[in-house]
Amino acid sequence: MSPVTIQLTLPGYRIIRLESNILMRVYVEALEAPRLCPCCGGGRLHSKGRYERRVRHLACFGHASELIVGCRRYKCLGCSRSFVQPLPGIVPGRHSTEPWRQDIFERHHHGICASTLAHRESLGQATVGRIYAQFTELKARMRQSLECPRVLGIDEHTLHRGQRFATTFCDLKRHRVFDISPGRSEAELASYLRSLRGRERVQVVCIDLSNTYRSMIKRWFPKAAIVADRFHAVRVVSLHLLRLARQLCPSLGWNRAWLGLLRSRSDRLDPGQKERLEGLLSRHPALRGIYEMKERLCALLRLKTQSKDACRQHIRSLFELIDSLKQSGFEAACTLAKTLSDWTEEIVRMWRFTRNNGITEGFHRKMKLIQRRAYGFRSFHNYRLRVIAQCG
Repeated sequence: MSPVTIQLTLPGYRIIRLESNILMRVYVEALEAPRLCPCCGGGRLHSKGRYERRVRHLACFGHASELIVGCRRYKCLGCSRSFVQPLPGIVPGRHSTEPWRQDIFERHHHGICASTLAHRESLGQATVGRIYAQFTELKARMRQSLECPRVLGIDEHTLHRGQRFATTFCDLKRHRVFDISPGRSEAELASYLRSLRGRERVQVVCIDLSNTYRSMIKRWFPKAAIVADRFHAVRVVSLHLLRLARQLCPSLGWNRAWLGLLRSRSDRLDPGQKERLEGLLSRHPALRGIYEMKERLCALLRLKTQSKDACRQHIRSLFELIDSLKQSGFEAACTLAKTLSDWTEEIVRMWRFTRNNGITEGFHRKMKLIQRRAYGFRSFHNYRLRVIAQCG
């Protein structure tokens, strides 16, 4: 191991000599000696003798390496306390350097299982787990000092079949999970939101059509503009109108082929699907008006990056469609009209902003894979650490 390698991987040491065999032993000593006592800050130090510390370090040219560090123990003549020489990159009480532990963490993080990694490095699986927990906890503690993202996505997901919920706070601008917290109600999240730094700096929050989250955001993020998630808005329209279609046409039932045609966008149907859809609407004329209403509403909700003048025109069109749903007299249509009326302001912002919770939903899929790979988590703390490590 050359002096250049030592300076790159573990600066602050000088190589004295090395012995190369199956295990490469490198004898080093620290470049700087302590000048002040860490207890009282005094400068009158007396050396009590030398000793050696043996620590594992990064492999060099395929060979495992061990550092034999020459150290000194000192005594402060001012306070009469003894202390050992601090070593850069080596934490007291550990038998390995921090670069080596960082390498173990990254290899385990990128897919090498603990048993395989432990066998390759002649370690125990528990040691690999402790190293991984050390760096994930360090990454999680950084969240307490970080400012809340300015563009935030909030959504809930389930932890197990018992329907225990957790709320995800996603940084939509940087495409990463900021943090997760147990619960989804304001009472459960109040303590976490109270400790969140930079809440007043949040500019945009994207959520689904949830009244609980909307009231919570208005209280805890006073300067944030709430934007409805486009996917959930389109989903609500399709859900209510297809429910109305099954009421008007009982023979439709749960026929997946017919429901798939009614759910699909008209511009994405191939000629065969268009022919089958036209046959279905001809046999059941009551479905034609519902399908056309669904297409008009969904096309309106899918608009993006609209100017202010264009939004004024779209608002008139949206109000006309809402009035048509109210005048129909059907329960499902009236429920949909009320939902769209309550969320009109958030839907209008959706036309102006391009951010949506698709990023958050993608991370939820990755969180499910994390849960399955671990066969579930009993401790939410361990689950949070793993999510921050892999999605943060």
